[in-house]
This record gives sequence, structure tokens and C-alpha cells, in this order.
Amino acid sequence: MTSRKRANGKARRAAKAKAKVAVAAQNQPLQGKQMQIIDAERSDSAAKCDHGLVPSHYHWKSHGEFLSTSNDMKLCKVFLQAFVDEFDGAGGNFLVAYHATKEKYVGVWKDFGKMSFVVSFLLACGTSKVLEGNSRIARKYAALSSYFEMYVEVDLLNTRAYPSWAKINELYSADMHTLVSFLKKRIHCSCLDEKYKEVKSIPKIGLCCNTVCPLPRGKTNRSATKCCSRCRAANYCSRECQVAAWQGHKGECAFYADLKAKFESEQE
Repeated sequence: MTSRKRANGKARRAAKAKAKVAVAAQNQPLQGKQMQIIDAERSDSAAKCDHGLVPSHYHWKSHGEFLSTSNDMKLCKVFLQAFVDEFDGAGGNFLVAYHATKEKYVGVWKDFGKMSFVVSFLLACGTSKVLEGNSRIARKYAALSSYFEMYVEVDLLNTRAYPSWAKINELYSADMHTLVSFLKKRIHCSCLDEKYKEVKSIPKIGLCCNTVCPLPRGKTNRSATKCCSRCRAANYCSRECQVAAWQGHKGECAFYADLKAKFESEQE
């Protein structure tokens, strides 16, 4: 039979242990805020991992950039909602959404830390949607994250000549192999490892840039597509489609080729 003294000792030790847990929780306020930010976009079953939401895969510390307050995160979400509203209203036009938000949210567009958070937020939400089985919304998150990721590389880091619209558009209608692979490479967790094993045998699908491609929705195996050798910004399923699309492509071909040449000369 346990003595009263021993029972009291156990109670004191249990109380101390509980207090330590409470103190530890209070010392991690940022983690709690991270989870609250994405709770609205994720189900309870998916909320066990933040999928690398903070810090983002851009490693802010190396660039001296951090989101200092939860208000920054809220601003990023307001900006993103405004962008998506414009994007949807324009039938999925990224440039229309950019021009509609660039002045009002210039503090987000020009801030490396905030844009990095936007990218990681979209990646986290996209990953959650894949795990929930909602691939349609996951594709949208992936395409948006790819657009913002390339914007950072082009406009803020100057490590890319121009966005790859072909890759962004492919994500918007991606097969599960392409979608899961894109997200898996960018998150700092193993949450998609099992899903990737399920889908890795699915052939990756590419899109032909010929608007009158005879293939259904211009889709074909990505391994069969060829890109324009001059600008490398447009992909085609065949030589015939490339020739058929030339009149519409030659203007943007020259534009992207000039951007590419200028970028390469600046890197020398």
C-alpha cells in the first residue's frame, strides 16, 4: 500500500512535469502561429506537419530576410487572396493578376522574405490537398507556387532570365506524377514519400504550345515533346505543330531570345 508521503511526492513530480510542458509550449509561440496560418486551408488530419512552411526553402537567413511578425504573415495572406481573386476573375491569367496587385501590394512583391513565405505557404497547402485527395486544388496551389517561385528568381534574385510559362501551365493540369514530384522536391518533410511511390510509374504529361494541336487538349508524353531551340520557352509535340504555330510564336520567340541573350551576357 502506497504511503501518503510517497503519494504526495508523486503528485509533486507530476505537477512539475506538467509545468515544464506548459513552459516549453509558451517558449514556441511562432510555431503555433505557423500552424494557425494554414489551418484554414487544411483539415485536422493534415495539420500534424507544416510541410516546411517556415522557414521557407529559400533559406531567408542567408539573404538576411525574415518575416518579423505575424502581421507580415497576415499581409501575405491578404495579398495572396487578392491575387487569386484577380487570377480567377481573369480566367487564370497570371499577368492580369500581377498588374492588378503590383501597386497596392508593392511591399510584398519587392520583399524577398514575404514572397518566400507566399511560396512556402502555397507549397504547404498544395501538399495538404494531395494528402486529402483533392488533386484539383493541389494543382492550382502548385501552379501558383511555381509562378511566384519563378518571379523571385527573375525579379528579386536575378538567377533566371524569364518565367517558364510552359512548366507553370503544365502544373495547372498536371498528372499526379508531375504534381507530387514538384511538391516533394520543395518541402522539408517526408509526408509525400509514400504518395510518390504510388504515382511514380505514371507517365509525365507535357503540353503542346500549338493552340490547334490535334492531340486531345494538346497533351502528350513529356518525353516526346521538344522545345523551341531559339527561345526554349515553348514546347511542341511534333515538328508539324511547331511549324503550324510559328506565325503566332515568332514574336514572343524573339522577345524571349533577347531576354535570354541579355541575361547570359550579364552573368559573364
